[in-house]
This record gives sequence, C-alpha cells and structure tokens, in this order.
Amino acid sequence: MTDVWSQRADAFRDSPTHREGPDLDLLVEWCDPGHDVKVLDVATGGGHVARRLREEGCTVVTVDPAPGMAPDVVSRAEELPFEDGSFDVVTCRIAAHHFEDIRRAIAELARVPRPVSRSSSSNTSSGSRSSLIGSRASTRRRRTPLASARCSSTTSRTVS
Repeated sequence: MTDVWSQRADAFRDSPTHREGPDLDLLVEWCDPGHDVKVLDVATGGGHVARRLREEGCTVVTVDPAPGMAPDVVSRAEELPFEDGSFDVVTCRIAAHHFEDIRRAIAELARVPRPVSRSSSSNTSSGSRSSLIGSRASTRRRRTPLASARCSSTTSRTVS
C-alpha cells in the first residue's frame, strides 16, 4: 500500500470517533434499515456505517478510493461506477471534507439512489456534525431527493 489513507486504515477502524457516536446512530436510523434495503456506503473508511447497517439486515456495498480500507469497490465519490437508481440508500459519514470536488461528489450521491430513496451523508468538521439526507418520495406529492439537516450530539433539526 502506498497511498496515505490505506496506510491509516487500521487507525480508522480503531478510532472511537469513527467506530461509534450519536451521529452514527442517527445516520443508521435515518436509513430506515431492513432486509429489503440496498445501501451504498461511499468513502466507507473503517466500514463502521456498513457494519451497523449490515447488523440491521441491509445489503451494503462499500466504496472507498483507498484500497487499504478494504472496500467492495475502489472508487472516488466523484466517479461512482454504478447505474442511476441502483440503491435504496446512499451513505457517507465523516468523509465529505476529503472530496476533491464536493459538488461533483454530491451529484453522484444524488444520482445513484432510486428516485423514491434517500441519501445520507454526515461530515464532522470543527466539532459540528453536518448531514445531508433525502427522504422517501410521497405518493401524494413529489419531494426533493436531498434535503439538508444539521445535528449535534444532543439535538437534531431539519434545515430546508
């Protein structure tokens, strides 16, 4: 392994910040996990989101640009190698600050879930936890596939 992130893979797997936390619990809850849910975990890092969602019965495909993170697919978030609408849920936790082109990555995160699906992303920066999550489409009205939310360890609120 020559890339810096692959060399740090064990640190990500062992890190309490990455392994647990209220933001991880909330992200899992937002995914509405179950046996019929297919999830793409982008920039999986230590694989903690994937682990938790698999424990809830989800089928999870992991993606990371660092081979040492042992993802199912090695790819950057800006160039996801999946067809449009391939997943029920797309997650990305504590990673967006690593993306070279955040707009392109967000476009990819919005492209790969089914239109009636949801995308979840959380990024920790300067002690705050920012999240991006979409909601299921209502049969009565069409919702935007992505909506923003900000949460902290004690509260959460939706921001439109």
